[in-house]
Amino acid sequence: MLPVRVTRRAAASVATVLAVTLGAGALSVPATAADTVTSTAAQEGVTRVALNFVVDEAGSAGFFDSLWYNGDVRAWTSYKDGRSYSLSRYTTSVSVVGGDQFVDDVTDTVVNMATGARYQLPERHGAAVGIAGPYVFTTFTLDPAAGAVLWAHTAQGTRQVTGLPAGAKGLSVRPGTAKYGVVGFTDANGTRNQGLVDLAAGAVSEVYAVPASASSLTFSDTHVAWAERDAATGTARAVVLARGTAERKTVELGRMPRTAEVQLVGDWLLDGLPLRADRDMTPGYGLRARNLTDDAAPVELLDYFQTMTRDAGGGVLASGGRLGKGEGVHRVELGADGRLATTLVASNGSPTETAELRAPLMRNPVDLDRHSDVSFMWFLNHWDTKATVRLRHVRSGKTFDWTSNGFGQGRRMDGSRTDYADGFPMGPEWVGTFGNGNEFGSPDTRIAYNGDYTWELTAESLSGLGPALNRSGTFTVTRTPKQHDFDDNGSPDLLARDASGVLWSDSSVRSTRWGSGTEFEVPETRIGSGWQIYDRIETTGDVAGSVHADVVARDKAGVLWLHQGDGLGGFADRVQVGGGWQTYDKITGGSDFTGDGRPDVVAADKTGVLWLYKATGSATKPFDTRKKIGSGWGIYNQLTATGNIAGAAHGDLVTRDADGVTWMYLGKGDGTFTGRTRLREGFGRYSKFVGAGDYDDDGRNDLLAVEAATGRTYLFRGTGARTTPFERARVATTLFASGSYDLFG
Repeated sequence: MLPVRVTRRAAASVATVLAVTLGAGALSVPATAADTVTSTAAQEGVTRVALNFVVDEAGSAGFFDSLWYNGDVRAWTSYKDGRSYSLSRYTTSVSVVGGDQFVDDVTDTVVNMATGARYQLPERHGAAVGIAGPYVFTTFTLDPAAGAVLWAHTAQGTRQVTGLPAGAKGLSVRPGTAKYGVVGFTDANGTRNQGLVDLAAGAVSEVYAVPASASSLTFSDTHVAWAERDAATGTARAVVLARGTAERKTVELGRMPRTAEVQLVGDWLLDGLPLRADRDMTPGYGLRARNLTDDAAPVELLDYFQTMTRDAGGGVLASGGRLGKGEGVHRVELGADGRLATTLVASNGSPTETAELRAPLMRNPVDLDRHSDVSFMWFLNHWDTKATVRLRHVRSGKTFDWTSNGFGQGRRMDGSRTDYADGFPMGPEWVGTFGNGNEFGSPDTRIAYNGDYTWELTAESLSGLGPALNRSGTFTVTRTPKQHDFDDNGSPDLLARDASGVLWSDSSVRSTRWGSGTEFEVPETRIGSGWQIYDRIETTGDVAGSVHADVVARDKAGVLWLHQGDGLGGFADRVQVGGGWQTYDKITGGSDFTGDGRPDVVAADKTGVLWLYKATGSATKPFDTRKKIGSGWGIYNQLTATGNIAGAAHGDLVTRDADGVTWMYLGKGDGTFTGRTRLREGFGRYSKFVGAGDYDDDGRNDLLAVEAATGRTYLFRGTGARTTPFERARVATTLFASGSYDLFG
């Protein structure tokens, strides 16, 4: 493997994010659109390269480029026609590239992308270690003590490269100039060396011992240079040697987290810290140049860069960008006046400043009944971006906040992996909570409310590339209204009053969407004080037309009051419904008994007569005149509206007699019920039944029961079966686990 882009090779850990279909094909001179991976030359004669492709090596007719996070996905971009040609068109494996040539590892064929010419490497050529000028270099070792043998190949023949010290190993070769290549090796003493290969003579010359921290050696006609770093102090420097003399100069580059990269163009030293393609997300400081003949301040060439390599014409090709000028591949070369000129030679179509490259991915409306998590993805042009997202519920002001410090990843709507061809996806996969990220059970977790939301995105470059990007918009969260949902968040709530008269709400989410049987506790919420004036509190569902669940409460004088839900867990000012309700010893509501889509209330008086109060949807007169629908109900001490529990569309009732036996009455949809069905015995231990609807989110209504001795609340999961509507085994919940409450609703 050609070791010219060491910093990018660290990106192999993220290479699997892009699926690449590789297939071998017949080689032809690149002249048809069938071989291209990008379109024809872009605006104003500038070649167009694919987004996220960066330059590897440069030739006289074009340059090799590859995905910055997967160096095995390569292309060759032609200066002549402005097209990029995928190497996967010709082979499934490429070991080395250089100039305009690459080696097909499958067939041991050397391919010239500029001319279409090809030739076969000799049968016993060893491993390819680099390309420089017209030569492909290979190495193999017959005698470990003697070291590796380096060979140079062209279509005309093969010869051995001389000048390597005995015991040299770990050889690599990369392009330099038309006359020289650069060879790296470790000598018999373990010292790391870089040197020049005279291509015409086939000999290694000018060998330099370099420290382990040094980046690759670079040279010009007059100088040799490399960069190194003191790990103890973090100080980086460039070492510059005058060729053929003992003159040595050190250029201080400042403190930095890793070794810089350097290149020489005439008497100019270029240095920079490239953006790294790994999860360390270490920012760079761009590319700059300083003249070695004076002490003038450095000249800023690029605001950021990712790779650079020597150009065949004596300059440098660098992938990066300038603020306000766009990004892509730039050529840095000497002008006629001896100064450096920087020219964009291949654009990737992206600005250098933080920007969106396509429309964001998000649902609107967000149906949290159908989707347990929802992706919010913005496609940004740089991976090293700090993205901050806030989702805010308009009515309550509650927020969900998410931050990512770089390297965006995400999935498409259908769940498949997304690549980065249209930008780096950054944003949360929201599971419908407020508070501490997406973590259920943390102290400030709340299930998200229905209704209108705003979203805000702030994206800031970790490398300081321009101002922050700010975007905003709106969306709506919807769920089907639930009969016991006071805060409009899709999960049933249970009300309880403590000894001081304070009313509390508690909710825990037991959802099959996050794993069967998994319960996520939500902290208890204080609603308000003064509820000791009531001797009966019952949840009715939405009887007053507000969408949100309501409560009726009876005071000790028998007056019934409506507390209309506000959808935030609280209630509006109470409204008097009527008097004389002291005649009832059992009241229950929340189920639609009449088939009109509104939940109704039924009440049994002390003589055992059952009465129906049909809901009207009016806040001032929530119930029609009562209607007698049965007698003999005095044998029961519990009466609970459960909604549909046995498969029919109408609301049902569950009762309990003095022996602790539970019975079911199926609603007919006209306000009356069928004959009773015996369910189970042994329910005398429970002081209160609550028909909380679909508590476990499996599509079937359930029953909650409060145990008198412990104050604990248990779940009896609905089955939907006609004769056995609940599972036999009870399931413990965390609802009001302290047990210090005296009234449940």
